[in-house]
Amino acid sequence: MYEPTAEVSTLALSILELLDERPMHPYELASTMRERHQDEFIRLNFGSLYHTVEVLERNGWIVPTEREKEGRRPERTIYKLTNPGRELLVRVISDILAQPRREYPHFAAGLMFMHHLDAPQAAEHLRNRAAALKALTEKLSRIMDELRTEGVSRLALIELEHKIAMLEAERKWVNNLEKEINDGRLEWRVGIDPDKDKLRRSHGSRTH
Repeated sequence: MYEPTAEVSTLALSILELLDERPMHPYELASTMRERHQDEFIRLNFGSLYHTVEVLERNGWIVPTEREKEGRRPERTIYKLTNPGRELLVRVISDILAQPRREYPHFAAGLMFMHHLDAPQAAEHLRNRAAALKALTEKLSRIMDELRTEGVSRLALIELEHKIAMLEAERKWVNNLEKEINDGRLEWRVGIDPDKDKLRRSHGSRTH
């Protein structure tokens, strides 16, 4: 069974989306992504960009349409989206919106193993994280306000709005967790309560 989102990275999706607007060369693709702050959501560097363009071309989702030469700059290949490429774009977007995917964020791993730190140390790290989240939220909010002032529609900025909302929700949760640790309300140990473990084993032995 074909699973489009397993094969198409967010960088590839961004390239397909921009080429659906108009043909571009890789440098213009990168510049446009940065202008629209898409690099807040995708890992963007020229190495991965050119590799992804090569993969998309190999699969027939984009094709070179012309070559551009400006002064002493190296010749640039301009690409355009093919019909199969646009079908893929629509299919992937539909799948992403409709189906939640299992993700493995680093923060979840940090929380999972947080008990290896002393409670005050963990609380301090969480406090620092909350401050960093606040600074990032404020930065992205300023960017969104500037873009809205320039006439960019809300729909064009909806992913930025979502990111800000998720960062703010995480910041509030992290703040509450830090307070629970400092107040001693979060029991600083892992595993099963010994008494409950004995009770579980005794119940289990009756079933045999």
